[in-house]
Amino acid sequence: MLNFNSRFMEILEAKMSGESDQTFVNLLTNGGFKAFFGDEKNKSEVMEVINSLLPEHYKVIDIQYMPTEHQGQVVDENKTMHYDYMCRDISGAIFIVEMQQYKEKHWFKRCVSYACRSYDRQNHKGEKYDIPPVFLIGLMGVEIEHLDPQLWKERFVSEYTFREKSTNEVLADTIFVIFAELAKFKKEPEECLTKQDQMLYILKNSGTFTENYHPIWDDFNALEKILEKMKIAGFDEVKRMQYEKDMYDERRRNGEIAAAKEEGLEKGRMEKNLENAKNFKELGVAMDIISKATGLSFEEIEKL
Repeated sequence: MLNFNSRFMEILEAKMSGESDQTFVNLLTNGGFKAFFGDEKNKSEVMEVINSLLPEHYKVIDIQYMPTEHQGQVVDENKTMHYDYMCRDISGAIFIVEMQQYKEKHWFKRCVSYACRSYDRQNHKGEKYDIPPVFLIGLMGVEIEHLDPQLWKERFVSEYTFREKSTNEVLADTIFVIFAELAKFKKEPEECLTKQDQMLYILKNSGTFTENYHPIWDDFNALEKILEKMKIAGFDEVKRMQYEKDMYDERRRNGEIAAAKEEGLEKGRMEKNLENAKNFKELGVAMDIISKATGLSFEEIEKL
């Protein structure tokens, strides 16, 4: 049986050594996400990211960060998701950005629930219903299991809203749930011909870029400013310390999960071997054959 603590430390040290020379944050980590989206100095760059994923008819002009009580950790001790980032633009529309690293049962329903709660909370008087829209944007580190995968081979941004089924008519902007499938996005820089593709490339791969990274794109200025705000060396001392703490906490949590999974798999293999050995023994199979087939010692087999 694996020693949980020693295996956990091995996994944690491997993760820490692999990220020690990182130049830019990885937005699909808790620390990287908070360092970019949670810093109000990055307001212009955050708007660039949001606008690249919104429906064509809607663009953010200016945003105001929402109170911190509406934000929270990516995952708490009960695996309950909270708002990762939330802001409001000058029209009153609310924008929620979620980062999803793991597969989760009912995740789409959860996103709809979050967006609906934010939408309904704006209707203070309870009767006028002149409510600004809510946009929930998910940066997906896992692939979405679409009903027809063939329709989504070259599509990486999906948009769900209330629209009439036959005509696609949208009577009013209400709730939009938008996903950027970064896990599925595998284009090389030279294949990124649209602004949206270039943004998706930056969002997915920022953590792997070197100091002098500069793709061959005609207009890289806006994206270069976004990358600059992701550069770890540019953080002040307070932000750097918070980033390192967030990253350590996340690595520790991931290490514990990985070690627990390995221990669970090892336990499952052991139980299966014991079951097989017991069946072989009842069938009268020779001890040396049972031992070779299951990896159990003669002593362990005799105890069955």
